[in-house]
Amino acid sequence: MHQTKMVCHRGARLSAPENTFASAAAALDLGGSIIELDIRQSGDGVLYVLHDESVERTTNGTGNICDMSSAQIDRLDAGSWFDPKFKGEQVPRLDAYLATFAGRAGFYLEIKLADCADVAKLVRKLGIAEQCFTYSFNPQMRRAMLTHCPEVRRMVLWSNAGSAQAARQEHHAEIVEFHTDAFDPARIRECQDAGLEVMFYTDKPDEVRFIEALRLKMNYVNIDYLALFQQLRTERATAAVSI
Repeated sequence: MHQTKMVCHRGARLSAPENTFASAAAALDLGGSIIELDIRQSGDGVLYVLHDESVERTTNGTGNICDMSSAQIDRLDAGSWFDPKFKGEQVPRLDAYLATFAGRAGFYLEIKLADCADVAKLVRKLGIAEQCFTYSFNPQMRRAMLTHCPEVRRMVLWSNAGSAQAARQEHHAEIVEFHTDAFDPARIRECQDAGLEVMFYTDKPDEVRFIEALRLKMNYVNIDYLALFQQLRTERATAAVSI
C-alpha cells in the first residue's frame, strides 16, 4: 500500500530546537521517515548541521560559521534559545549526526554552503548514498553535488525546472518539489507520469493540501506540522481498510 512519507523539515522543529540531535529524534518519534537538514562548513573545514550563515539565531554565539573554528562551534549551546530544557544541545557535526540516525532514517541533504567533495566523501564513508537525496538553492552547490556525488539522488523545485522533462534532462533530478504557489495536480501528475517522485513543501499547517497530497499519492511531504499530517495519514489509511 502506498504511503506518503514525512520529510521532517530541520527535524521536528516545532517540538525541539531545529537541526539538533533532539529535533531529529523527536521527528522519528512522530512518524517521520526522512530528516531534512542544512549543511554548512566551519572555517577549518568541519561540516555542520546549521541553517543560517550566522550562529546567532539558534545558538548563544555570534558570528558566521564560516569564520569560526570547529572548537568554537562545538562549545555553543544550540538548545537554550528554544527551551531551557534543551540546554547543552550542540550544533551537530554532520558526520556524527548522519551516523547516529543512519539506521533509522533517510536524509534530505540541503547544501547551504560547503565543499561538496567533503560531503560526498562522508556519504561514501557511511555507505548511505541510497538513503539520501540532495538539493541546494545555490546553483553552484547543485552542480558540485552532481559532480562529486552523482550517486545521491537529486531534487529540484518545480519553479527551477518548469516541466518534468527539464527536471530530468537539465537538472538530472529524480524528485520534484512543489511549493504552495506551484501546487497543481496536473503538474504533479506530469512528473509522476514521467517516472519522477514528487514532494510537497510547506511550513504551514495546510490541512487541505496535506489531504490532497495523500489523495494524489505524492511520495513525500516536506513539512513542520508532523503530528497533523500523521493524524491525517492514519485516518485515511484506516478509512481505506474499512471500505
